[in-house]
Amino acid sequence: MTRRFFFYLLLAAVVLMAPGCSKKVQPVVEINSPEPQVVNNTGDSVAVINMTPYYQADWSSLKCGGNARIAAAGKSLKSSMHMRMHRGKAIYISLRPVMGIEAAKLVISDDSILLVDKLHKRYMHEKASLLTNGVPVTVQNLQDIFLGRAFELGKGSLTATIKDDFAVEKDASGKVMLKPKAQYRGFDYCFVYDKSNNIVSLDVHPSKGNGAYSVKYDDVRGTVAGKVAGSVKVSTSMGGKPMSLELDYKDMTWNEAFTIDSSVSSKYKRVEGNNIMNLLGN
Repeated sequence: MTRRFFFYLLLAAVVLMAPGCSKKVQPVVEINSPEPQVVNNTGDSVAVINMTPYYQADWSSLKCGGNARIAAAGKSLKSSMHMRMHRGKAIYISLRPVMGIEAAKLVISDDSILLVDKLHKRYMHEKASLLTNGVPVTVQNLQDIFLGRAFELGKGSLTATIKDDFAVEKDASGKVMLKPKAQYRGFDYCFVYDKSNNIVSLDVHPSKGNGAYSVKYDDVRGTVAGKVAGSVKVSTSMGGKPMSLELDYKDMTWNEAFTIDSSVSSKYKRVEGNNIMNLLGN
């Protein structure tokens, strides 16, 4: 398992950014939709929806502990973790599988991805475009995926400012689907909420073929940043191989000052990102 530690660390980043990894996508396609409203499963408009319960509150930083599980091709890695986020700027995940000692870390910013494998003294530092592949996924979008917050790709979290960018549907069970009107030719995505206004999932479906990307949420809790999920499972596939990333959070602390460690020892060997991506494709 330890020899594949770097592979699993990269896999975590790939799973998060899977819609961009799969293939090149075309520019935004506007879908003509009416003002936000509830639509039943027959397509008949039944009521104008109150979007306020789905708005996302402001926050500046988050730090928490928890556990992570990364799985692919019938094998998995489980580890305790520390996570840090500066809103819209950076995500830091530290994997600590034994006695709380950091074995590896992943740092994502808008323009770069850094993976550091301390067990084998190697690292990868590449432009974020290695994984995003033209999709305008921002750090803030990824943070919203981590936390279970609706967003519009390339813009930001759902607030009153962009509420008119979303079409809304409601099914017979009371679940509400929020779908950005601007979708991509390569895939479409929507956010699903239960009748208590708790997020259930983020569903991403390609326009052609297989390879759906799904994020399931649980343990939704109220925080100073609004409702966030305490448990997240991201599932996708690449080259026909299923992949998943599960995160369970504990001890969330919001809006405190801290630094994110993006340092790398000068003694570590750099691994080219394209070589690692070839490994994932085999």
